Amino acid sequence: MNIEGVSYSHIRTVGRAGSTKESVPTIHAYAIQSYQELGPEGPVDRTGTYDFSGKITPTVHDFTVAAPNGFEIYMPVRPGFAANNLAVAITDPTAEPFSSGKTKSEIVDAARKAIDARHIKMADSGQPFRPKSNEAVDWYTVFGDLDRRALNAVRTDETGFFSSEEKEIAQSIMVQQQSLAMGLYHGPTRLAGTFAGKDGIDPSNHMAVGKAGALWLDQVSLEEKTTSSEWMEQRAAAQYLYESGAEQSGVKPEDLSSGFNFVDMLLQAYRELEQLGEGHELNYLPAYQKAWQMFVDQVPAEQSTSTTLFF
Repeated sequence: MNIEGVSYSHIRTVGRAGSTKESVPTIHAYAIQSYQELGPEGPVDRTGTYDFSGKITPTVHDFTVAAPNGFEIYMPVRPGFAANNLAVAITDPTAEPFSSGKTKSEIVDAARKAIDARHIKMADSGQPFRPKSNEAVDWYTVFGDLDRRALNAVRTDETGFFSSEEKEIAQSIMVQQQSLAMGLYHGPTRLAGTFAGKDGIDPSNHMAVGKAGALWLDQVSLEEKTTSSEWMEQRAAAQYLYESGAEQSGVKPEDLSSGFNFVDMLLQAYRELEQLGEGHELNYLPAYQKAWQMFVDQVPAEQSTSTTLFF
């Protein structure tokens, strides 16, 4: 899917000698590359259960709208809409203006209704949702009521309530939240010069970026930590980046352990791959395989998963 006017940072972990290691963890920062695409590729399918005849009853608002924090400008929406609930996670990943007090199944139902209601409002304006809108404006407009916990519920849902396109949009927004929280620009190209970075983080400082990422990811919902394989990979990658930066700087790293054994095991796999050097693949390391099995084994019983183990 082509989205014009969007740029973001793609992080590739740099090895001890400074060379880029394509097979070691990737996180959403460093080695900045500019893209004009954001999100899912391929043919556009219909969006979830939205009835394009407009006969679905809009949801009753049972959520709040977060106060602006300054980051919503990087998630532009149509006039009359807001993306505050998306932006709030950048400064407060624990915030739940949409999902507070709801079970995951209730979040799924509420998110479906909220998305459908925004579709209806957009269609009623004479300009229905466009999946290829400039700067992904229509993405933020449709998903703007959701907080990060709700985005994760969409991304990991296996009930069929959401299309593959919607899941990928949710994931793309979650990537953006993490990138901005780590001090790495991800948003409209025209606004790149206005981004000062969260907490004054220098994007070239691996220790600062990695630590910010690890601490931020530690604050997201327990549901995300236990149902999202992306969280496992990003949490291990952030800690790996921090520790690599500390070693390169000759500094003793802090203990940033996440408290999850599957993250520790994946981090061990990253370290082993670094020691093995060129000619080895992460997929075949026993520690990597064990990390994935540990993650799958702990997924809550009520959360089905289609995770593929790459052994």
